[in-house]
Amino acid sequence: MHPDHAGTGLDGELRAALRAADVLEGGPAARAGRRAAETPPAPDHRGVAHLIPGTDTPSAPRAWKRAWRDVLAGESARTTRSGLGWALTSLAGGRFAALDVLEIGCERLRLSRVAYGSDGRGPSTRSLADSAWADLTAEATDRPSPALPERLRRLFLLAGGTGPAAADVTGSLGRALRTFVRGTPLGADPLLVVVRAAGWRPVEQAADALCPEAAPALRLRLPAHWPADPGDLTDALPLRRALWLAAADIDGTSGTVGLVRRPLFPAGSRTGDPAGGDPGAVVRVPVAAPPDGATTGASAAVVVSAGPGDPPSRWLPVRADRLELPPGSRAALHYRLRGPDRVDLAYDGHHEPETAPWTDLAHSMPRRLSRPRPVDLVLAVEVAGPQAGGGTAVEERLQEAATVVAAVGHAVGGGDTLRVGLIGYRDHAPLDRPNDSDPIVHRLGMTTAQAAERALAGWHHSALRHDFATGLEHVPHELAARRHLWRPDSHRVLLVVGSRPPHPRTAPPQVLRRSAAVRICPDRVEWEAALDEARHYDGVSCVAVVDEPAWMDHLEGEPHLARWADRAWDLFGADGRFTAGHDPQRVASAVTAPALCLPEDGAPIRLVVPDGASGEWLHEAAG
Repeated sequence: MHPDHAGTGLDGELRAALRAADVLEGGPAARAGRRAAETPPAPDHRGVAHLIPGTDTPSAPRAWKRAWRDVLAGESARTTRSGLGWALTSLAGGRFAALDVLEIGCERLRLSRVAYGSDGRGPSTRSLADSAWADLTAEATDRPSPALPERLRRLFLLAGGTGPAAADVTGSLGRALRTFVRGTPLGADPLLVVVRAAGWRPVEQAADALCPEAAPALRLRLPAHWPADPGDLTDALPLRRALWLAAADIDGTSGTVGLVRRPLFPAGSRTGDPAGGDPGAVVRVPVAAPPDGATTGASAAVVVSAGPGDPPSRWLPVRADRLELPPGSRAALHYRLRGPDRVDLAYDGHHEPETAPWTDLAHSMPRRLSRPRPVDLVLAVEVAGPQAGGGTAVEERLQEAATVVAAVGHAVGGGDTLRVGLIGYRDHAPLDRPNDSDPIVHRLGMTTAQAAERALAGWHHSALRHDFATGLEHVPHELAARRHLWRPDSHRVLLVVGSRPPHPRTAPPQVLRRSAAVRICPDRVEWEAALDEARHYDGVSCVAVVDEPAWMDHLEGEPHLARWADRAWDLFGADGRFTAGHDPQRVASAVTAPALCLPEDGAPIRLVVPDGASGEWLHEAAG
């Protein structure tokens, strides 16, 4: 027996055989991907068992189990990543211009150079040399054995086994490793030696004897796994610059189109850090398609790297995806940071890589859209509210509704471009039975914006009779009754200005901390189906301005109420949901933007647009 293996005995041979068989079955990486267990199952050792004398005894199964426990314990004890954070921080901070990474595995050798680009992007990894041990160690492993496949025989020897003929494996590995290093373009950059063979004694000993050919600044030992590149090491690098999602913003009041961006991961973020308050490091971004006539049906979601004050011309694309988004559709994009300047996208719909350069996507956008279609707006206002303060909550709601009507009228211009219909709704009476009363107390057909404003000024406060719901469920059916009033070529909008959600038709949500329960609608009105029909059959856009009651904020105290109400307002605000007191110009933009179309000879908008009224989007000057 060669001195390298002296004293290992049967247990050492068994451990070597198990390590070799484990690599053939995927190694530690495959074990980590399987269902977690207290002790991972041992690999199938039967292919090498007959080479080890003594494995046909009654005690052999116990010996194999004991050897596998030793393999796992040794792998854990000899694995170390200590110092990697210092090396990566030094590279990210500019202390190192580059970092050379020499990876020594149980089957291959690789030298790579990791460095940031001159523009701050990266880091990028460039392979300098790559070779298999089989090309360098033929002198130690060229003794054929008809009983074992070539790869398994080599792995068995490199794991410390002796087999039928002893071989000077460690010496051969050491000479081959020095030959490999001398033939590589090692420079003045610090060297990181990564031994991806923890527990493989001949490989570890050859790596330890590497000096003085290469003096590493840091040495790591990792389990026997060979990734496609050293990205698993650099994933822990912090971001040098923040990552953002770029989008197109359409101002419905003026028709102008500009670029906006939303922060995803700030500078300094690392893989696994919490993001957006989510400990899962996933950022959710709601987006929408550009309006009909201004899109091709596919929109690009582009993640860019940029500093806070960088103009769009200096935004550097990190990831670009082309999403299938028909006009008017919405989507939720979920981004997870996977490494420096690397993000994953989770999206339920079809998407594929966007091949167009970022500059083409950004600079080909039209600067202004035209408005060829008239707008038919139905405004529904909740006129019931608390008596406190003399009913000022309702007065403020009516004033806000009138302000939005004026903003929409200013945006679309004069003439008959805008027509407005009004609906005023209140609570059901406490003892109402089916069809006893009508919660719709004000109806006004399609008229001018000025006439609608005058009508709103004459409406008055109605008593609040229910804490948790009001007669909003009747509004979608009012739309169906007004279907004959829509103009054939108009853009149709339902704008609801209210506070409480509609009464449920059945199965009201559970109230936890309040004495009164949620009443179902006495008329058993099915409002969701009616609203869906208006949206898809009549093409009605739904926008909502909501002054939420206090219990909607108390998710811990009233989770059932809050979720039920939030879902209802999401449906009524499917194309834009705003809080009360929001900028009326932004609300008017959500109302009128879908009516916009491209000017003659204009290019389509190829980027996604923000969904709703999120204040997290930052507006940028074109350039």
